[in-house]
Amino acid sequence: MSIEYSIELDHRLWMPVPLSFPWNDYESPERWAADIAHDLLQGLGAPPEVQQALEDTALHHALVAPPLPEAIERFWRRPEAGAPDRLVHLYALETDAFAAEELVEISRVGIGGLVQTVTVLEETGFDVALRVVLLLEVGESPIAVVRLIGTGGGGALMLEQIDADLGAVAALEPDLEALLRSIRVRPGSDATAD
Repeated sequence: MSIEYSIELDHRLWMPVPLSFPWNDYESPERWAADIAHDLLQGLGAPPEVQQALEDTALHHALVAPPLPEAIERFWRRPEAGAPDRLVHLYALETDAFAAEELVEISRVGIGGLVQTVTVLEETGFDVALRVVLLLEVGESPIAVVRLIGTGGGGALMLEQIDADLGAVAALEPDLEALLRSIRVRPGSDATAD
């Protein structure tokens, strides 16, 4: 599925993480991770072990496979911004479902789970936008899957956060919704984003 969109990313909160390399001027994930750690800690006087730990985290985020193979982008909630360090993925969905009820069913695609909450999101760049929280029973602890889905431009976009820490889910809710609100879908689009 291809849908044309733009994102006004708040770089104080979110950082794009490459899904593959080479990416921009980076030939390898190791070089990208080293530069990210250096840039984030520049001028803070962080000891070498802190820089190494941040570089290791950045490298892990660059190498981890998306939960679903169709991810088109991913974003890292900047660790120094006071919120939990998490990755979220963006997916383009091919659908002709544009009613809220239909989007709730779409939110379960590829993962299943029990629908815990559904919230209609207002003031977005989408025709219809929802925040759906699903709970998965994995082992002894539930895992929350938060999916923000917006329709427009002949398809839908979905931001996804998967987390075993329900406190982190609650802490990231406003930032994740702000990320969705920063996305603009171009009407009748048929090409991939910028």
